[in-house]
Amino acid sequence: MGAESSAVRSCTLEGPPVTLPSGLAVYPAVLQDGRCASVFVYKRENEDKVNKAAKHLKTLRHPCLLRFLSCAVQADGIHLVTERVQPLAAALATLSSAEVCAGIYDILLALVFLHDRGRLTHNNVCLSSVFVSEDGHWKLGGMETVCTAPQATAEFLRSLQSARDPACIPPEEMSPEFTALPESHGHARDAYSFGTLVESVLTVLSGQVSAAALASFQQTLHAALRNPVPQCRPALRTLLSHDFFRNDFLEIVNFLKSLTLKSEEEKTEFFKFLLDRVSCLSEELIASRLVPLLLNQLVFAEPVAVKSFLPHLLGPKKAGAPGGLLSPALFQARVIPVLLRLFAVHEEHVRVVLLSHLEAYVEHFTPEQLRKVILPQVLLGLRDTSGSIVAVTLHSLAVLVSLLGPEVVVGGERTKIFKRTAPSFTKTADLSPEDSPRHVVCSQHGQRSPSLSPKGVSPGGAPPRSQQRARDCGAPAQSDVNNTSGHSGNFPSSPNTSEEWPDWSEPEDPGDRTATAQVRPPAAPDAAGSPLPDLEVSAEKSPSSLGTKKDPRGGVTAAVTSGEAPKPLESSRPQRTSPAPGLEDSEQTKPPQVSRERRLKVPSELGLGEEFTIQVKKKPVQDPELDWFADMTPEIKPSAAFVVSPAPRTEATGASPALLFSSKFAAADTVEAGGWGDEGELSWEDNSW
Repeated sequence: MGAESSAVRSCTLEGPPVTLPSGLAVYPAVLQDGRCASVFVYKRENEDKVNKAAKHLKTLRHPCLLRFLSCAVQADGIHLVTERVQPLAAALATLSSAEVCAGIYDILLALVFLHDRGRLTHNNVCLSSVFVSEDGHWKLGGMETVCTAPQATAEFLRSLQSARDPACIPPEEMSPEFTALPESHGHARDAYSFGTLVESVLTVLSGQVSAAALASFQQTLHAALRNPVPQCRPALRTLLSHDFFRNDFLEIVNFLKSLTLKSEEEKTEFFKFLLDRVSCLSEELIASRLVPLLLNQLVFAEPVAVKSFLPHLLGPKKAGAPGGLLSPALFQARVIPVLLRLFAVHEEHVRVVLLSHLEAYVEHFTPEQLRKVILPQVLLGLRDTSGSIVAVTLHSLAVLVSLLGPEVVVGGERTKIFKRTAPSFTKTADLSPEDSPRHVVCSQHGQRSPSLSPKGVSPGGAPPRSQQRARDCGAPAQSDVNNTSGHSGNFPSSPNTSEEWPDWSEPEDPGDRTATAQVRPPAAPDAAGSPLPDLEVSAEKSPSSLGTKKDPRGGVTAAVTSGEAPKPLESSRPQRTSPAPGLEDSEQTKPPQVSRERRLKVPSELGLGEEFTIQVKKKPVQDPELDWFADMTPEIKPSAAFVVSPAPRTEATGASPALLFSSKFAAADTVEAGGWGDEGELSWEDNSW
């Protein structure tokens, strides 16, 4: 009693009450834990009736009976708290024919339960004793008039006269000789009242029920249930199989209520054709009555339901897309609250189904619901040991990122790791027919496109018109740089005067681009004949258009600006010393190989980052035939008479030091095969010069 009183004190009454014909006031209320409830306020002098009603509601538990929550005495009267309901008289006008049919079936089940299981009679089955719950079910209330069949004497029934509806009183009670009916016919009173109630309710049906079934049911009500002779009234359980209650909606509801009692074959057959049966019902009926029954753990555990039906219920209708059963407004009003409760259920099969279809309904949650309810529940799956839960959780997080953003879903500090760069694939294949005018024109442009020299490159790095036309037609673009020089003999002829370069873009500002070739003089070979250093070619910006400068290390730097032809570069090779008299030292020069770069594009041309700039450096391969001393190993024997020293670097050639012998040694000594004079201070193993 203390707990019940505490529950009542924490209940908050809302809105104006609904007054029943008996004078009873019904208030909508909200409990402290947020649940909705209804409070029946009785007068204090009716305490005995209230206690009796509370006793029956607590001991009699049935889905079609009013569910009891608490009862206590308050200052304004006695409060009986039940589940949130509203009187049938207030809701009857808004109900469809299928809901009315299902409601009549609910009251019939409640009376059968009282008669067969409780051995009780209600004694006041009327419109004011029936209520409609939030899920659309009809509930039988007014339990203060309930008694056993032997207790229903004339005196007891007269004491309940103020609470009973006169239209539901059977005619036998008006007789002065009325006595209590035997237990075998104790249902007769409730049968007559039920027939009277149903006849008044059937007037609101609007043709959605079979006409033949409706006519047969009305005949049964009038001839059997409302028979003046109590002994001729059949038991109410005989009406459960009437054709009036055989319709798709009621059969679906009854099957789902008893799902745990069905066999696997029955469940497979039911869910296989459920979509066709549900599609015939109205959206309001599906949303209000079937959604709570279909979106639960038992249905989610059926593979046939998950595959064939639930995808159509877990997503609203979309324009031009088949599948959805409910409109977006009904889906958000009826389905979203159920899904929010299901996300709190930590069962693997339920979570897999919810996350598998998250993309279909996630946009109907509010941002607050996504952040506070959905996201925390989804993140729990990352710590689960089930691989399927983790996989479907990661997919769901990707869906939530598009709605909440990575800052909310991922969190933490993020840095830019991947840059927005991509190669510029501007060469598109020509898919036009061979005989089309476009194909012919593009082929002609491709054949006439000449190789471009640096003189053909327009200032600022833009390609010439012929190259642009070839690129527009799909022909490969060419960027050629021909190195020409007056000393043509020093440059080896190359059969390929043009070179194909990849079409990479440069994200730098357009401007003068200067290709600088630095030619460093090779260092003098040591005694072991070390190879010459590599030729180094680099590309850098330069404000000047063309110029040469002297390298601090002794080399020559040539700057070539895009838009002008490069000038030949000359560098000195080491002098060749001939042992034969009369031969003069000839200067052999070999031109450096200057790297040829394609023009640099502006950032708008699908440019890459600076770190992706491609620079080509060619490493010259030394010709072994030009190295005259490759097969000779010198033996140097120091002599006291003289010391041979290498010739100093010449200013004219800038070549590396080489073994240059002074002419005075050639004049003073006689060169013989095998050595220098008799002393033999310097000799060669090989005598071939």
